Amino acid sequence: MEPLEPMRPVSVTEDTHTSTPIWKSAPVTLGTVGVFAYALMSTRTGVVEVALGAVIAIAGAALYFISVMRTIRENSDSRVPLLGTPPVSPRDVDLLAGAGMPLIMGGSLLAIRAAGWTWPYLYLGLLAVIMVAAYVLPVVMHNRRLRKRTHRSRTP
Repeated sequence: MEPLEPMRPVSVTEDTHTSTPIWKSAPVTLGTVGVFAYALMSTRTGVVEVALGAVIAIAGAALYFISVMRTIRENSDSRVPLLGTPPVSPRDVDLLAGAGMPLIMGGSLLAIRAAGWTWPYLYLGLLAVIMVAAYVLPVVMHNRRLRKRTHRSRTP
C-alpha cells in the first residue's frame, strides 16, 4: 500500500451572523405586542383607524418580505422549502420576521375591527392574502427560477 498524501489546508469563511442582541429584540417584541394589544382592545371605528391598521399590516408585510428575500439570497443556489427550514439559515431569530408577522396580524385585525366587520373569515382571508403575497410568492418564484437555471445547465 502506498502512503496517503498529506491533506491540503482548507479555508472556511467565518460565520459573521450572530444572534440578535436583547437590546434590539426586547423593544421590537414590546412594540409588536403593544400594537397587537391595541388592535384587540380598540373600540374605535372610522377611516383613520382602518387606514392605521392597513399601514401597520403593510409595514409588517414589508418587513416579513425583506426577511424572506434575505433567506432567498442566502440560499441562492438551493431550493427553499415552503414548509420547514431552509438549507442555509445561520440566524437564531430573524428580527424582521419576528416583527413582521405580528404587525401583519395586528394591523389586519385593527383594520377589520375598525371597519366594523365582525365576520372572522374576513380576518382570516385578509391574513391569508397578505401571507401568500409576503412569503409564498417569493419562495415559489425563487424555486421556479432555480429549477429553470439547473434545467438549462443540464441540457446539452
